[in-house]
Amino acid sequence: MLRKRPYVVASVPIRNNNDLHVAFSIADADYVELRLDYHEDPLKLNYEEMKGKRIIMTLRELDEGGHRGFEPSAKKRLIDVWRSLGLLYDIELRFVEKYGVEYDGAIVSIHILNGRPSIDEVVAAVSKYMDKAFAVKVALRPFKGYKAFLASLLELGENIAVMPIGVDEVERIAFALLGSKLVYGYVTQPTALGQPHYKKLLKVLELLYVD
Repeated sequence: MLRKRPYVVASVPIRNNNDLHVAFSIADADYVELRLDYHEDPLKLNYEEMKGKRIIMTLRELDEGGHRGFEPSAKKRLIDVWRSLGLLYDIELRFVEKYGVEYDGAIVSIHILNGRPSIDEVVAAVSKYMDKAFAVKVALRPFKGYKAFLASLLELGENIAVMPIGVDEVERIAFALLGSKLVYGYVTQPTALGQPHYKKLLKVLELLYVD
């Protein structure tokens, strides 16, 4: 039996106002992710106009797959703005723990880009945050046994999203069907290796999930 339908997130790298226009024109995805780490100065953007939209604000850390590096103070200021406007944002677990930023109602991300971590440590981290977070997201590059590793995390509950990086896009779709709360696709260009186009995700889910 299929689990609850995952949310399809259309991810857009934001470099300029034209990219914002593209992002805001997307009406068929469940959420649109604004990858603000592609922008030279995301502090200058008008976040008031984003209020009420089904968007995810992401300023990804450079060492967790981000495009540019930013000062922690700037990122914390942005998070304060997003929270004041009620915007959904994606924040790295390590950033939460290092700087004590608010994460309730947010997406808390864990990126495993090198080696195999302890499953017990990841389970403990996920379990600590998943009750208050909108979702806890675990993305990783393949290692021996990674499929079983991700599948075991899905057994923790409905508030988790998992995805492999740099594998065939079919695997991302498979983990979405196994219970990942979120599945990401690209719009203009992939923001992570292995992302399918978001419209392909919508088409697959339309065939499998009937209202």
